[in-house]
Amino acid sequence: MNMQQSIANNYMVLDISIGRADPMKHSAVASDAAAAECRVNGNVPVRTRVGALGRLTTDLKQVNSKFASVRTWLYDNTLPFTDCEEGQQKRGKRIVPVSRVPEVLAKLAELKGEAFAALDAFMPDYRQYYGAHNRADLGRVSDVDMPDPDMLAGKYRVSVGAPEPLPVFNVDTLALPAGLAADIAQRHHDRLSKQLDGAKQAAIEGAQKHMDVVEKQLTDGKRLHQSLLDNAKRHARLLRDMVEGYDNDPRVLEVADLIDQRIGSTPNIHSMKHNGTKRGQAIRAASTASKALAAIAKAPSTATPAAPAASNVIVGDSLLADLID
Repeated sequence: MNMQQSIANNYMVLDISIGRADPMKHSAVASDAAAAECRVNGNVPVRTRVGALGRLTTDLKQVNSKFASVRTWLYDNTLPFTDCEEGQQKRGKRIVPVSRVPEVLAKLAELKGEAFAALDAFMPDYRQYYGAHNRADLGRVSDVDMPDPDMLAGKYRVSVGAPEPLPVFNVDTLALPAGLAADIAQRHHDRLSKQLDGAKQAAIEGAQKHMDVVEKQLTDGKRLHQSLLDNAKRHARLLRDMVEGYDNDPRVLEVADLIDQRIGSTPNIHSMKHNGTKRGQAIRAASTASKALAAIAKAPSTATPAAPAASNVIVGDSLLADLID
């Protein structure tokens, strides 16, 4: 088994798709009224959106927030697995350590159940409201129709794809010319390395940003909530999740230990508020961790990602150079 296959065996890829109904609709009538009220020049387009469910619009927004929380939890507790450059893509597939797959799937199932429970609780009220054909709440907006209840409910979905193994290319199984096989293998290797490096970078950047928040809020002594400590522990875990199965970067593991020992080990935020010594230690730890992570982000890992297997491959002229950028 080559090193990249060994690394790939430590992770799986997970994707999620969520559908929701938009409680707001564009209204030409409301747009014209807004333009007239604000005396907007006729050449300036004005688009006004109004609640299409009357007084129940706010209630549907709360249902939508339940569905959004499914994706939010997944994105907060996993890392991106993408070809995109830094900052270009926040959505997409997520990389999960194999050991955490059961936990992640169980939590997603729980959140999915809560989301559909909220929708189920909302729909009887909406069906009654829609059946009464009560448009009074829409006021003078005459060009917006309330959505049919069945069509509205049908827009909601939470689809979690079956976890997939990381894509690893095995040149030994294909009857290709040696040079072509080697070139394809190298391209797949480079792509996977880029995706893994990107996930590691995302973990580092996320932890660094939160350490800056920890340092600032503990220094100010204001807006201290339990989430400050919980998120510190979450970021330390993400750092470990990424490097323990990838390159075992000792610098990253050292920072994760520092965060856990000096910040995450505090049982609750109240003890941090009333213990100046502990708070001072956490402030210094957050500052040290942030600086260390910034330095790590700029320097390559001391461990070298695995190279593709090439024991029986002869590298020749690339046959893909004219086909693939």
